[in-house]
Amino acid sequence: MRKNFEQIKRVMPHKSDPGVLYENIKKSAKSRTIEDVKFLGNCLGNHFVFHNLSVNELQNIVNKMFYAEINPNEFIFKQGDDASSFFIVEKGSLDVIVNDKFVRTLKKGDGFGELALLYNAPRSASIKAKEHCYLWGIDRHTFRNAVEEMSTKHFEESRKFIEVVNLLHTLTKEQKDAVAEVLIPQQFSDGNVIVHEGDPGSSFYIIKEGTVVVSKDDKEIRKLGDGDSFGEQVLNDNPVRGATVKASGNVKCLALSRENLTKILGPQFKTIMHKNQGRWAFERNKLFCKLTKIQIERLLEVAKLVPHKNGDVIYVKGTSGNQKIVVVIEGAIKKGTSDNIVVSKGEAFGDEYIMGPKKGAKIEENLVMKGDGILAEISLQDFTNCIGGSIEEALLKNEKSHEKKMMNLTSSLKQKAADIKLEDLISYKKLGFGQFGSVFLVRQKNIPEFFALKSVSKAQVYEQGLEKYILQEKNVLEALNFPFIMQLVKTFKDNAHIYFLTEFIKGMELFDVIREIGLLGTYDSQFYIGSMILAIEYLHAKSIVYRDLKPENIMIDHTGYLKMIDMGTAKYLTSTKTPGKRTFTIIGTPHYMAPEVLSGKGYGLAVDLWSIGVCLYEFMCGMVPFGEEAEDPYDIYEQIITKPIKFPKYLKDLRAKALMNQLLSKVPEVRLGGSFATLKANIWFEKFDWDKLMDKELKVPYVPTAEKLMSEKDLQKQEALSKKVLKEIEDDEKANPKKFSKTTASVANWDKDF
Repeated sequence: MRKNFEQIKRVMPHKSDPGVLYENIKKSAKSRTIEDVKFLGNCLGNHFVFHNLSVNELQNIVNKMFYAEINPNEFIFKQGDDASSFFIVEKGSLDVIVNDKFVRTLKKGDGFGELALLYNAPRSASIKAKEHCYLWGIDRHTFRNAVEEMSTKHFEESRKFIEVVNLLHTLTKEQKDAVAEVLIPQQFSDGNVIVHEGDPGSSFYIIKEGTVVVSKDDKEIRKLGDGDSFGEQVLNDNPVRGATVKASGNVKCLALSRENLTKILGPQFKTIMHKNQGRWAFERNKLFCKLTKIQIERLLEVAKLVPHKNGDVIYVKGTSGNQKIVVVIEGAIKKGTSDNIVVSKGEAFGDEYIMGPKKGAKIEENLVMKGDGILAEISLQDFTNCIGGSIEEALLKNEKSHEKKMMNLTSSLKQKAADIKLEDLISYKKLGFGQFGSVFLVRQKNIPEFFALKSVSKAQVYEQGLEKYILQEKNVLEALNFPFIMQLVKTFKDNAHIYFLTEFIKGMELFDVIREIGLLGTYDSQFYIGSMILAIEYLHAKSIVYRDLKPENIMIDHTGYLKMIDMGTAKYLTSTKTPGKRTFTIIGTPHYMAPEVLSGKGYGLAVDLWSIGVCLYEFMCGMVPFGEEAEDPYDIYEQIITKPIKFPKYLKDLRAKALMNQLLSKVPEVRLGGSFATLKANIWFEKFDWDKLMDKELKVPYVPTAEKLMSEKDLQKQEALSKKVLKEIEDDEKANPKKFSKTTASVANWDKDF
């Protein structure tokens, strides 16, 4: 499992000065020729960092590149130097030197320094000019700003237009975000035929700007303008263009291909749109809204979509009203021969006949379709099977469920720790050594509970410009109250440090547990992956992206249950401009990073699902899917972006493979499958009891043995050696003077809320 992992650390942002070049080059003025633009475009296309950029984005990058030269026998940079820029050789040759040994020669068209565009990692090699060389380059700040600006603008415009398209109105907000990500801008000149009558249909179009003329049999039918759409035939099984559409003047469109729609929503995307309508109907219904999300999802799975003609009898007079539950997807249901609407589009019917004053009553008058339409129909038997018994039993169980418990959960730890003072805390043991300080096992003499105290050096935070990330961590931790996530108890600060006091989790890292178990079977993998899904679902419901999910950041407590720790990379994703949620920071651990994190084009909550996919693969295959043998982050990133997933022959669980393919899709929108309820209803989890997992009633795969845990005897020994934690921190920093800078400058008052 993951060779030489200790060499591959978590990637964190680092303070850098925009526009500062660390490399030894001399900029020169040169006008770009057509040949230069073509040459640079081809060169960029061969590097993984630029793999996912569109033609327009690549063109924008080329336009922002600078020209430079370097003299013979000079180093552009040396191994270990700070990095800011990526270069392409236009003329001359350069040597690559690692640990004072020649590795290879770079010539015209070769690029080097790609990782500098992602983050400020020290150079892994030295580059020395063999002769006078001419180069094209771009620095990290310029590159990331250019890609971010274009990506954000395109997404915001696309998302705005998605909202006004009637065809897509039944999609969830998350699904609309996903569709906006894959819309392709296209331009047409006056007279261009966009689609031909009778041709197979492959794309649906939204008019962004301009006018088109729609004609059939060479006769104009109508004109369409800004915000209108055409090409809805892509939703049919055998789409054929029903008319010709021609540009009248210059026209800009956003195109959505059937292929991309299929990737996002699955091959039965029309059915998924109907299910969305059914889901909303249940959630709006006074009775059915009390069902859990997974119960509703199971009902939608068994619901039969039935087309009906105008006048079809749906409920027959005199029959039992609880024979079935229906949701109107298209059309409406009325009473007999009258025009009195009983059930409108997007509403459910049957609830009052299975619980309430009409329970068990008969239908008083025929209920029939008004107009042609589609109903989602669920038999009473299927209904009770899906909810686990009668509606009364199901609602009683739901009332006592973990979801209700969590809403009213209060932290006894916080109550007990209310009067704890930093200066009174006693350190029993150092639990770990982090990037900015140590983590200690502590307690206060008059309180029996132990806590973990993480100290953070303000000077170290300032030197790396990470004040906002520490604040993010605090804000996220304060918002969390979930059984599978470590709980924050209190924060402190003094002149030199800030402190996080958290619950002490007595247990082992999952990283060590899976090495104790060996290859995990289906149930063990379901247990740990299911726990991760519940925790990530909770975070995503609060618009929090975790960004560093891996076995090292998960503890298995003394009872065998999972706890996620370390919220140092977690972040709220919010946007006042658009409904979409995206961020651009390169952050996380290389083996577990999703490809979109590396692209610079922005990413959302789906990156955590990729990491869950990596963990599932690691559990069942005994290795990570990308970069298992790699020691250089460059090699890991290249594999993540360009390589397809491959499975070892000994993995026989076909359902697990299918779920891994879904979670590790390079199209982020595919991973969730529409909703967390849908993900939890995946066939791989067919017999898995989510409620028992949440209530901690399942058999655990592994319980840390006594020798792996700290015993009372150990604590008694430590108590004799214990001392005030502030003295322990002071001694620790004196012993590591190089590690801890004495710089005191910082952003004014950034820690005021600690």
